[in-house]
Amino acid sequence: SLPPASVDAGQFRQVFYNLVRNAYQALPGDKGRITLRSRASEYEHLVSIEDEGTGISPEHMGTLFEPYQTTKPTGSGLGLLIVRRIVREHGGEISVESQQGHGTRVILHLPRLERSVRLLGGPKPAIDLD
Repeated sequence: SLPPASVDAGQFRQVFYNLVRNAYQALPGDKGRITLRSRASEYEHLVSIEDEGTGISPEHMGTLFEPYQTTKPTGSGLGLLIVRRIVREHGGEISVESQQGHGTRVILHLPRLERSVRLLGGPKPAIDLD
């Protein structure tokens, strides 16, 4: 089990919907595998969504997060832009690795929830602002 992360559940539902939908749409003929992985390091949570799809061409890698850039006939070109904005609003970052013809991996880097430390048996800290 992973330690807690401080995220807005509704916004991250949108993040995962967009990323899994993109992965599914990249699968050739609706066949292939989509893998979700998560792990925590000392400072962050890493969540990856990996597909065995068509991959992203090198010329499109540089425009993934630009508005209205899409290779899909019915895409709006806003999905990844929205995903990146939500992730960054939570103090995180997103990275994309892709090899054309072999698939794509999207990695979310999210900060771990920091906890305050209080000594056992000691008095609660008091702050005097005067």
